Amino acid sequence: MEPAGERRMTKREERLLEEIEALKGRLREVEGRIDAMAGPKKPEEGRVRTFVSGFDEALEGGIPKGHVVVLGGPSGTMKTSLGLNLVHRNRLDGVKGLYVSLEEGRASLLRTMSRLGMEPKDDFIVDIARLRTEHEAADETRGWLKILEEYLQRKREKEPFGLVVIDPLNSLYALAKMADPRTDLFHFFTFLRGLGVTAVLIAETSEGGPPFPNHEDFLADGAVQLRYASDADGAVTVEVRCLKMRHTNHRRDWFRLEVADGGFVARAPAPSTRP
Repeated sequence: MEPAGERRMTKREERLLEEIEALKGRLREVEGRIDAMAGPKKPEEGRVRTFVSGFDEALEGGIPKGHVVVLGGPSGTMKTSLGLNLVHRNRLDGVKGLYVSLEEGRASLLRTMSRLGMEPKDDFIVDIARLRTEHEAADETRGWLKILEEYLQRKREKEPFGLVVIDPLNSLYALAKMADPRTDLFHFFTFLRGLGVTAVLIAETSEGGPPFPNHEDFLADGAVQLRYASDADGAVTVEVRCLKMRHTNHRRDWFRLEVADGGFVARAPAPSTRP
């Protein structure tokens, strides 16, 4: 005898239930095909990817749009390569960007890109060395910081862009002859935020010294640090970590930075010692 309130399903009800389950399975198949046709999912809206595999995942998808971020590390830690990769890959992904070089010439930067397998289809490198010859009296008039701000403002109005990399910040200190770097940087960072772009400023630091001696990390919305380290076999590697990123629940671990398949990969490193 069946328990009170319960009854056995009829054969017709069983067939209907089987048909419903079959329809659900077909629906899941269709959804899977639609997702496959759409391609890989984009990162979280409102973020600019670094295109360093494993590192974007540690930043909830990338750098929040509109942030001013400093990228610091000693010479040879691939800061320029990371900056070029950032602009190049984002342009391919539909985010217009500029790479402002304060020291290295365009020809040298293009060789770096070529070695990394990057073939730019349009010109996004701004060679300040050329601008310096066009504004020889800058020191006596408006100053280099003002010239750079005016250039970026005009460029933004003429050809809107969403990303700019400035390399290196140290040269801007010298060119602008900053008497009070912290105050001048505060106003420059405020200008970049008002421009409505995501900005990455590359800073050259000394090995063993503070990562950001002028407190750039305090003034910026985000700070990424590079360093040298030694693995268990004594080989010198490069490591990267995010010190700070506002509006992001980010990891603060060190990652081993590698070049792989024409791109960058951040891998969780084994315990290492500094060289």
